[in-house]
Amino acid sequence: MNMHGSRKDSQELSKSILQTAKALFEEHGVEAVSMHQIAKAAGIGQGTLYRRYANKGDLCMMLLKENFSELIEELKSDLQQSAHLPPCERLCCVFRKLFLFHEKRSKLLGEIHAHRKMEHKKTDFFQSPPYTFLHHTISDLLEEANRSRKSPIADPAVTAHFFISALSPHTYMHLRDTYEYTPERIADLFCESFVKPLCG
Repeated sequence: MNMHGSRKDSQELSKSILQTAKALFEEHGVEAVSMHQIAKAAGIGQGTLYRRYANKGDLCMMLLKENFSELIEELKSDLQQSAHLPPCERLCCVFRKLFLFHEKRSKLLGEIHAHRKMEHKKTDFFQSPPYTFLHHTISDLLEEANRSRKSPIADPAVTAHFFISALSPHTYMHLRDTYEYTPERIADLFCESFVKPLCG
């Protein structure tokens, strides 16, 4: 048996499933698409689909991981290009991009949250690559801001954790749906309330 060929075939199948799901979600909306529709459109049996993804929430999580990988690369590029700006300005740019990411991926996030709630699963977000990347990036910018402050931030690592906790998708969706704020407005308020006072 060719293990390399088998692994490649499996990867190609997973890629096909995700591409099919993404296309269906964009056309009909995440909530309206069933696992049955995804399997049918991908030309596979439902058993094959469920062996890879236990439910639609798991499938959405994989799509979100791909999206977040792209976001990380964008943020790295943005931070390199804006290295001449003060750290607090770069922090605000990071948060603006994160709130826009929440807006564009809110349906995926909602589906993931619904399945996690139903299954009573508790995943350790604080060990995940998204948290690790954001914590490292925000902590570094806060450390840099400290070098020009008369009254340094007491603990940049903990402050970074507070910032990330405030960026919860559920908090974002509440602000968007209840107050009808745009992602740009939420980002502006976040920076005015939390980031810019640190620069004073």
